Amino acid sequence: MQPCRLAAASVLLCLAVGSPATAADAAGVEGSLTYNGATRPLDHVLILRHGNEEGMEDGARLRILLSDREIPRRYAGGATVLGSKTYAIENGITAVVVRGDPAGKERGGQISLLNAPGMEPGLTVSTSTTNAFEALEVAGDNVRGAVALRDPPFALSAKFSAPITPDPVTADLKGKPAVESAPAKALIALYDALGKGDLAGAGKYASPAKMKGMVEFRTQAGDEAFRRAVSSELGTIPLAKRITRVVIRGTNAAVLLGRGELAELVQESDGWRVE
Repeated sequence: MQPCRLAAASVLLCLAVGSPATAADAAGVEGSLTYNGATRPLDHVLILRHGNEEGMEDGARLRILLSDREIPRRYAGGATVLGSKTYAIENGITAVVVRGDPAGKERGGQISLLNAPGMEPGLTVSTSTTNAFEALEVAGDNVRGAVALRDPPFALSAKFSAPITPDPVTADLKGKPAVESAPAKALIALYDALGKGDLAGAGKYASPAKMKGMVEFRTQAGDEAFRRAVSSELGTIPLAKRITRVVIRGTNAAVLLGRGELAELVQESDGWRVE
């Protein structure tokens, strides 16, 4: 299932592998990513174990993030990889995420380019293949593997070894507790501000990247088109009545709205912000 967020069309919101790894193994990666003829080295790796409790993907997966600079755990967790992609774009980081079998028994996987020099911010570049991994070993909480892909306009080659960082659900709320949760309140407040045309107020509840997209959209489309887009997103059913569930993973949250829709948030020092 492809997640439909409060973003998308509206831009508003919507290494040779040897013996098994051990706990003493240090995280490391040696590789490169090429996009549109430009090659960048990859020397950072973060591996998350994601259980897909939100039902946005096709099952539990390892998320293997390979990048040329660090992507903090607080932005890499959550229902989808939106946080990682947003962080990579905001900070000019070249990054790719590879989803694989958490048991290490299957070689198939999905490879998604998060960001690269010259890549349009809203572009999605992703491919699924039965041989994404040349090797994949999961030993306890450690992973070793190698990936290779040549699928224009990008190519990936990397060998990696790293411990698994858990991405557990810390709260799973339904009904009234979900609607009254801090992430849900932040989402509702964002929409309330947008409904009034108050971008300054919306800025208290949206990430910098989200705000940038909204401002650019209003500038290009004009106030009237902006208001129509907000109204269309809101629909006729109050947002509070559309919220079915809130899943929190530490500093990441997903507000589920039914029909495969969700909004993702990250907790900052001043509160929850919509991605």
